[in-house]
Amino acid sequence: MKTQILYPIGLVLALAPLAVATTVLGQRSNSSWLEQKPLTNWNKPGAAVPKAPNNTSAQDTRCQQQIRNAAAPEERTVQSAGWTLYNVRGEGKNRGGVSLIKGQTGFDGMCRPVGYQEFVFVNGVFAGTTSPNLMNARSDGSLFQTDIKSSAELSAQFARYSRQDALCCPSRTSTVHYRIEGVNSKRPLVVPIDVKTSVNPRQ
Repeated sequence: MKTQILYPIGLVLALAPLAVATTVLGQRSNSSWLEQKPLTNWNKPGAAVPKAPNNTSAQDTRCQQQIRNAAAPEERTVQSAGWTLYNVRGEGKNRGGVSLIKGQTGFDGMCRPVGYQEFVFVNGVFAGTTSPNLMNARSDGSLFQTDIKSSAELSAQFARYSRQDALCCPSRTSTVHYRIEGVNSKRPLVVPIDVKTSVNPRQ
């Protein structure tokens, strides 16, 4: 006869968020594209902002302070596709008609974004994303900074973790350079040009 163990309902409810967070953290970002040479473009001219899959951000009451409302038209476009906008330093960058908008689909146990993506708009028109895959904070291949060099050039930095790295401190950084084609057209396109990976200084 099997023995059935009954747990107090309070304990079950307390452990539920931890279980969700652990599951999310276990979903490592697919960073294999950062090893490709040459890079293959995943963006297509004239494409719409992709729909967000399984967005659970609004259900997480612990992290509501991280969510922000759409203000610019580009942000409303991303939000209407099912993504949640979140507060991060430098978010909503705009230079020379180029706008960078991040959207996410959930949080980890420390209210960091998971299932996130960065969308590039040129003069209000969607031009592509800076990564072909959704990303999770503190995982290999996660985007942490994008710079608008000009109206036709971007660069983005991605954290690269080895199995030995602590979550605070990725040992490498991959920098991807992009060209924006058709800046003055109705079908602008983000094109990844090359990627260079460097070792981070020891902290």
